[in-house]
Amino acid sequence: MVCALAVVYTSYANRQLAQQWQTLGDEYADLQEEYGRLMLEYSTLAAPSRVEVMARQKLNMQFPDKLNTRVIEIHDYLKP
Repeated sequence: MVCALAVVYTSYANRQLAQQWQTLGDEYADLQEEYGRLMLEYSTLAAPSRVEVMARQKLNMQFPDKLNTRVIEIHDYLKP
């Protein structure tokens, strides 16, 4: 009798774990899909041309002219 109950309990626990495994697999697939969409959106928003346009339009930024440009030399002891 005890063995029969152990078999029933083990079968039930196995089904529960299989269901949980399936649910987690589905959730993982959904998260992978969302990650792909977010990476695509990130690459679009972070494109250098888009960043430049937004900097010019929203922040009134522009490249400095030669008079406002300084060249800074990096000495050997500062190099990695």
